[in-house]
Amino acid sequence: MKKRIDLTGRQFGDLTVLGKAETKQKGRFWNAKCVCGNELVVKQSDLKNQVVTNCGHEEETAVKEVKKAAPKKAKAPAKKTSKGTGHVGVSKVELKSGTRYKANISVDGKNKHLGTFDTLEEAVAARQEAEEQYRQ
Repeated sequence: MKKRIDLTGRQFGDLTVLGKAETKQKGRFWNAKCVCGNELVVKQSDLKNQVVTNCGHEEETAVKEVKKAAPKKAKAPAKKTSKGTGHVGVSKVELKSGTRYKANISVDGKNKHLGTFDTLEEAVAARQEAEEQYRQ
């Protein structure tokens, strides 16, 4: 038989577990006291998985208010890789005959090969031309 865990006295966020709660619901429930003084009954899995960390009270400390008021940062757009050339859609290819540069562009979710070039400048020019052509 599985040994029962005793959470009495343990701290979960702002909640301190007082003891096991007597409920008719299925599962293990605990009586907990919040730092603000409210008491509540919380499911054991919610405590352990930090789903419930306080009674839902409004934080009154200045530090917590500042954190709440801080605007969320907008997510930065996904970076396109340049594969070491410094140019998006242009990659360096090492061959026995020497270094070449490959230009590609993605159109409607499909990758299009624009060609393999002797110089980086030629590959970049091909990529820019393709961007103008496909992005209209």
